[in-house]
Amino acid sequence: MAAYNYTVRNLNGELLEGSIDAESQDLVLSKLKEMDYFVVNIDEVKESKTLALTKKGSKGFSFFNRIKVRDMVVFTRQFSTLISSGMSLLESLTVLEKQTPNPKFSNIIASIRADVESGHSLSESMEKFPNVFSEIFISLIRAGEAGGVLDKTMNDLATFLEKDEEIKLKVRNKTAYPKFVLGFAVVITLVIILYLVPTFQDIYEDLGAELPMITKGVIFLGDLFKNVFFYLIVAVLIFGGRYLFKKAVRTPKGKYIMDKIKINIPRFGDMFKKMALARFARHFAVLLATGVPILSSLEISRGIAGNILIDNALDRIRKGIREGENIADPMAKMDIFPPMMVQMMAVGERTGTLDEITAKIADFYEQEVTNSIDILVTILEPLMLLVVAAMVGVIVLSMYLPMFNMYQAM
Repeated sequence: MAAYNYTVRNLNGELLEGSIDAESQDLVLSKLKEMDYFVVNIDEVKESKTLALTKKGSKGFSFFNRIKVRDMVVFTRQFSTLISSGMSLLESLTVLEKQTPNPKFSNIIASIRADVESGHSLSESMEKFPNVFSEIFISLIRAGEAGGVLDKTMNDLATFLEKDEEIKLKVRNKTAYPKFVLGFAVVITLVIILYLVPTFQDIYEDLGAELPMITKGVIFLGDLFKNVFFYLIVAVLIFGGRYLFKKAVRTPKGKYIMDKIKINIPRFGDMFKKMALARFARHFAVLLATGVPILSSLEISRGIAGNILIDNALDRIRKGIREGENIADPMAKMDIFPPMMVQMMAVGERTGTLDEITAKIADFYEQEVTNSIDILVTILEPLMLLVVAAMVGVIVLSMYLPMFNMYQAM
């Protein structure tokens, strides 16, 4: 399928331009005539260098021109405002393309606009840039398109991204001082291991002192740090491990294992599960409130939680509903859903207020996640300082323990 640029006049005589994907120029002509346009010109176009570089760049990494979270927040918030004001999808994308300051992101928006203009949905167009738009982002856009609430979805997405960025900023600010101390301690530790420990080693060898295991371990680390091949091996392990990990978690089995591990991590697992449930509940409530049938809402919500275990659970709930069960019945049989959530869903279905109850569940879990993050950040600061103290303590102990042993032997 090729892309064609066209120039046409409508019934009012206005000159319009656009692009469309089709198998041949004749099919383009037929489509435009069916739309009551008078065709002025049709040109087959190759993918522009800008868009080609954009698509290529979306798979790679550009440090100086990367798309930041703030860019995504502004994009989604402005998109929501433009659509809410009555502007069409294409008009909104055109405005965003022109006013986005990041050239790379502007080119991506241009590519999305071209795809939408040629008949693709917004979510399909965004799927071509997986390194820019996450799975959850695309799932939410798809849900918004299906429910006819794209403006609301965009607004929720912007809020979600803002909260996510706020959490990261909070953690960054709270851990700034411990990180500085930790970094300084690592530098001092390396200097001690590389330059001071060998001096003590020579002294102890001259005195014929027997070195304890902790001192031998520190000396061994010092020898490793002096070997250039050590750094090469570490680099290969880090980058190779990261590549293999990313490749593994993209497979269905790998994603399942990772998501299962994530919700079973002590202390953190419960928070990850609540985050996923809050995302599902929030957008499930929006879909129900707009009149989307419960089965369709469950199907559309698949992928929104960002956890494959919840997606599989939603499939089983849909199957149960088709067999005549209430929504809470299959939920009660699965450990992924807390008892409180199951009971509230049962009450909501019984009273005909499932959308309102689900929204309240989302509010509750979002607040729970915020509280959990505040507690973890508070614990993290003294924990990092404790690590610094332990590092310094081990080095000091390794240097002076042989001396204490010599004094005891005298």
